[in-house]
Amino acid sequence: MAKNALGAYQKVQANTANPMQRVIMVYNGINKNLKLALEAFNREDPGRFETINNSIILAEKLIVELKAALDKENGGELASQLDGLYTFWLNHLSDANRKKDSGKLQEVQTMVQELTEGWTEAEKQLKNG
Repeated sequence: MAKNALGAYQKVQANTANPMQRVIMVYNGINKNLKLALEAFNREDPGRFETINNSIILAEKLIVELKAALDKENGGELASQLDGLYTFWLNHLSDANRKKDSGKLQEVQTMVQELTEGWTEAEKQLKNG
């Protein structure tokens, strides 16, 4: 019951968010999944590789959605740079998953966290404008 209520709340939140808030929500989702994968690297349970794999795949799906949403015609240099960054992330995460390399995973997670903070700050400035 609580899970259904949370899902409904998240759906309303996503539907009422402005585009910048939606980007932040997606970055937060990527970050959450990468943190789950990193935490699994530090556990000794037999299911950790499945957790790592599934978490990375979910993060990759979110990155693909960000990539697909880029307006390359009107987005100029920023859209081009983000496209390149997202491609880098996808390649790095694929390598991290295949080789079970926590270093590559940490590198992407750090970049995602920094970008999330930047978008969050920009959104606050726009709001306080």
